[in-house]
Amino acid sequence: MVLENFAKQIYRCARVSWCKHPVFNDRGINKICPLHEYPKHSWESYSIRGILSAAQALLEGRIAIDEKFAEIIYKCNLCGGCHEVCVIHFPVFMKVSEIDELDHVSIVEELRRICIEEGFLRIPAHRNALESLLRYGNPFSIARKEERLKWTEELGFQVKRLPRQKADVLLYTGSMYALEPLVRDAIKSIARVLNKANVDFGLLEDELDDGLYAAQLGESGLFEELAERNIKIFNEIGVKEIVTPDPHAYNAFKRYYPRVGNIEAEIFHITEYVDMLVKNGKLNLGKLPEETVTYHDPCNLGRLCGVYDAPRNIIKAIEGLDFREMERNKNYAWCCGAGGGVMMAYPEYMTWTTRERIKDVTSVEASTLVTACPWCEYAFKTALESAGSTIQVRNIVELVEKSAKLG
Repeated sequence: MVLENFAKQIYRCARVSWCKHPVFNDRGINKICPLHEYPKHSWESYSIRGILSAAQALLEGRIAIDEKFAEIIYKCNLCGGCHEVCVIHFPVFMKVSEIDELDHVSIVEELRRICIEEGFLRIPAHRNALESLLRYGNPFSIARKEERLKWTEELGFQVKRLPRQKADVLLYTGSMYALEPLVRDAIKSIARVLNKANVDFGLLEDELDDGLYAAQLGESGLFEELAERNIKIFNEIGVKEIVTPDPHAYNAFKRYYPRVGNIEAEIFHITEYVDMLVKNGKLNLGKLPEETVTYHDPCNLGRLCGVYDAPRNIIKAIEGLDFREMERNKNYAWCCGAGGGVMMAYPEYMTWTTRERIKDVTSVEASTLVTACPWCEYAFKTALESAGSTIQVRNIVELVEKSAKLG
């Protein structure tokens, strides 16, 4: 992909600034772009309108890539919020057209690819992550492959190892759940829930990262290499279904991998799969002690992949939970702040974005924030801990596990 291929989309921008100042005030949606709302980023250039103007100038040869250009491009969370409020996207939103004429996220990813091509990937955290993906198959510089399955030692039962053993379902954990201690409890809950529902599942002995991080940073060659290797592995092990709890992996498999090849198995996010297990009577949920909860839509699961109902179905199926919807929800949800490479490179900016979302949680007086993404979970846990908040963060399947024990 080259920038010229996006020329029509870039020129399609109407410059009306809905991306900066949404007009959906009746829905409480007057802010959606963390990049522009961050107090240190209040300039036009720190907005998708500014980025598209710069892309147009780049196309026309009026500017060249420089340090400042790259800094702005790499501070975008790639959350897709701008797309949801864009006047060009409005006919699709209103269901009067199926033609989406402006793909904001893909344009930013292409600009990042150009930054790498021009030698402007100068952020050490991003360089280290890409080098680690190339060397170790994960972005966290963890060399020992056995670390990826270390969490299984605490399960109390054996999980099949693929391809040495055979299973109908592959549980693809993703690098964050497998390697980040702060969110590992969730992946253990997920394995126990699948086991309780008698799902014939297994884990890859040598799981590779899904590669979305590389794609989002603009390293398209590395992404394609990881995607090709994963597609080959997935098709060779012969599973019928692939279930992942990481929306980033889900987004990669559903929307990015088809550019490279075809995964023969059916792809599910864990919320879709658990929702299906409950509806099919394979997982019975019992009553939990009364608790007030709200749900945060991860950008890669909600806005970018359209999965909104399954998580809410699960929460509503658990008796005892008082579910309160935040005003900014579903496609208008405010980003957690961790995506697009921001978590590693700009932790201060991430924390500000996360705390803005926590204000939404506080406004509905929820004691527990439920989400379905390890990156979101990490962002919320670290921000709430540093603020000394009593709000609890739970992965949705942790609630399912507790409820299933009583069902």
